[in-house]
Amino acid sequence: MENLDVPRFPPVPLPEAVLVSASPSASASAGPSAVANGGPPPAVPASGDEAETARPAPGDDAETGRLAALRRYEILGASPDGTFDQIAKLAAAVFDAPIATVGVVDTDRVWFAATHGLDGMEQVGVEPGLYASAVLADGPYVVKDAAADPRTLDHPLVRGELGLRFYAAAPIVTAEGHRLGTVNVIDRRPREVTATQTAVLTGLAALVARHLDLRLATIHAVRAERLLREEADERGTVTAALAERLRQVAAAERETGHPALCQLGGSGRQCAEPAELKIADGWGDSAWACTAHAEEALFVAAVFIANKDLGGLNAYLERP
Repeated sequence: MENLDVPRFPPVPLPEAVLVSASPSASASAGPSAVANGGPPPAVPASGDEAETARPAPGDDAETGRLAALRRYEILGASPDGTFDQIAKLAAAVFDAPIATVGVVDTDRVWFAATHGLDGMEQVGVEPGLYASAVLADGPYVVKDAAADPRTLDHPLVRGELGLRFYAAAPIVTAEGHRLGTVNVIDRRPREVTATQTAVLTGLAALVARHLDLRLATIHAVRAERLLREEADERGTVTAALAERLRQVAAAERETGHPALCQLGGSGRQCAEPAELKIADGWGDSAWACTAHAEEALFVAAVFIANKDLGGLNAYLERP
């Protein structure tokens, strides 16, 4: 992946719901007024036998489009710069949980853009039930007891050393609707969740999506500026080469009889510069010009330098 000097963005203001107490009990007692926009808190997603299992993975076309978008955002494997560390830390604080992550779901792995409480772990697998299922959910995805939930019974993070028992996630959905990953909270004991906690988790995922959109726009702007700079440098090189060639031709033409002054001053205007070059067009019209007007005409009109050594119409007419 191309290394770009992409500027870091200042912290984005958090939604109102993030400003509630980090304690689960305080979140539970905050009531509807703690939820953004003053509306009633959303229903807490069900888990276990009461929960709907995550919808099936999209078809090949949809998944291909999602993965193509993931490549465009160039986040996979990017050097961590601490951008999403605060998001993971806030997610853990709101749930009073020991572990939180910001994960990006690839074809064969979930790569962590940020972790809290999982030092040294950079990625996990894409087995269904946790990250790979949560990224497809239409809202918060909650597993209250992974050891009893049929969606996660056999997941390696549940049966393995981590001993995951609780999992809550919200999908990261970009402005164009691409699902790139999830913001996740993990605990090693079964948990209950509140509507405020899941609302905050959704808000944090939206902040990640917003930052990724801004980051992508910045990457495009940096590349466009670089391209313009390269094109300007190329034009400068061409212009310098042309100017040098014009000077050479002018030096060769000084001994040829020609008008004293440039004939390209324009309608009703006289150029006071000395005539140095003769230029012509395909219709047979010709004129003597100073170097500056000759250079300008070569760029804006279909003319050529009327010099036998440089070819042009006369050389064409005299071809064998």
